[in-house]
Amino acid sequence: MTKPQTAGPETPDDSTQQKPGTRSAQGEIVIGAAPDRVWRALTDAHELRRWFPLDARVEPGPDGSIWMSWRNEFAADMKILIWDPPRHLQTGWSFHEADQPAQVTDYRIEAKGGSTSLRVVTSGFPLDASWDGWVEGTNRGWAFELYSLKHYLERHAGEPRHVAYVRRRVPLPRETAWARLADDEALGRWLTAGRAFDDRHASQRAAVVDDPADALLRISVEPASPGADHPEIVMWLSAWGPHEHRVGELQTAWQDALERLFDEARGTN
Repeated sequence: MTKPQTAGPETPDDSTQQKPGTRSAQGEIVIGAAPDRVWRALTDAHELRRWFPLDARVEPGPDGSIWMSWRNEFAADMKILIWDPPRHLQTGWSFHEADQPAQVTDYRIEAKGGSTSLRVVTSGFPLDASWDGWVEGTNRGWAFELYSLKHYLERHAGEPRHVAYVRRRVPLPRETAWARLADDEALGRWLTAGRAFDDRHASQRAAVVDDPADALLRISVEPASPGADHPEIVMWLSAWGPHEHRVGELQTAWQDALERLFDEARGTN
């Protein structure tokens, strides 16, 4: 067995141990692919773009980095803290604001017969109640993204991905915003579309849909994050294969519908 390669100070064996005064968000999934395929999907920029961010750059190895971006509305340049292929990856990053804490994401990969178990833990969230929404959103986000990785590797490995992605911050309670989505003729049908794979949350729909074929849909009303005054509606669809035109149509239609449905959102933070 090779020794894990670490960067910086020696990392304790229990690298996911929670620091005092912080909390974590996590997710776990079993994927019908070999551990090295899962490792590559986590550490190769081309592979990352096929299931997770919209853009990525990777400098592999200890002391390297993984940069991911979602149209620069959110971007993170994460230092690689542990590089132990294909078993253990750990990255760390800090918010730009000096008063916000650093966070660490730990990926544990384990062979399970002909499949692979992947466990992800993001730690370092403060206990302060103002971070409740961020922690909730990270838990929900990992549930969707890990399923996206599973869906990609098991059904669409190597295929290009096209994404429809719109978001709108709204000065309304989350329940009100969700009810308005459900009542709208153009958007409401998406809240019941396809086969749901995560129905644990009242203000989220995560499903495999038929339009486009075998695409992944996520619609959510995210709680206000630290520094934001209002919740945010996020609509996302990942489609693999020759669906670029249809995804573009959905992008435009969703954007127009959100602007019409939530016209009071103009000028909100």
